[in-house]
Amino acid sequence: MLARPGAGKSTQAGRLARRLGVDHLSSGAMIRNEVASSSGLGRTVAPLVERGELVPDELVLAVIVPALGRAVADHGGYVLDGFPRDVVQATTLAGLGSPASGSPASSPEVVLWLDVGADECRHRLLARAGVGGRSDDSALTVERRLVAYERVTAPVLAYYERGGKVVVIDGVGTPEEVEHRVADALGAA
Repeated sequence: MLARPGAGKSTQAGRLARRLGVDHLSSGAMIRNEVASSSGLGRTVAPLVERGELVPDELVLAVIVPALGRAVADHGGYVLDGFPRDVVQATTLAGLGSPASGSPASSPEVVLWLDVGADECRHRLLARAGVGGRSDDSALTVERRLVAYERVTAPVLAYYERGGKVVVIDGVGTPEEVEHRVADALGAA
């Protein structure tokens, strides 16, 4: 699931995963868990997370790849949220599905893009910060995250569009309305 920060990726990915009976894998949640656990990786990435910067590919992959393998082995699939964040990660993910990779993980069958404009995402993130949201929801950090999305992550959408894997979902509305659009688009109603 791809979208700008604040578009509702985690909410919709969790709902879709429950509907499909597969794991919801949130790269952001996994990274935040590493930070909270004060693991070596967590201590390394904590300053980046606090500033709203992207975590380097090799560190994200160290968390994501094993989780993908477990999800495929245990439940036959996953709903991935917040990954890939750049084209390098997307090509790495595509390579996981090849027999030569030796990985039990599989590459995405479909990519959902929640279409929510930057202004709406900004509004949502700042509102979340106002009600005890995450530490990376300050006004400055929100702007950094939105700029990083446009610069680094938006090309991932183009990468998957070239492969014919993208399904665009109108992400504006109540969580329930968006959930129904996702389910209808995937025939998972």
